[in-house]
Amino acid sequence: MATEIWHDFADDAPVTLIPVADGRLEVYANGEKLLDRKAEGGAYPEMKRVRELKKQIKSKLEAMGFT
Repeated sequence: MATEIWHDFADDAPVTLIPVADGRLEVYANGEKLLDRKAEGGAYPEMKRVRELKKQIKSKLEAMGFT
């Protein structure tokens, strides 16, 4: 998923992966949590969900004057 986000947004949305206990995966944009893998059932998101996340990130970047 990090590769998908980086591919679309490169320098506008740098991605940092930090290993955390319990296999947590959270995605934040502008301080807002967009994804919490544990809260959504623990599975990695399907491509449909990744596409939704990318749309949300793009919308936030546009609102901030990027892209």
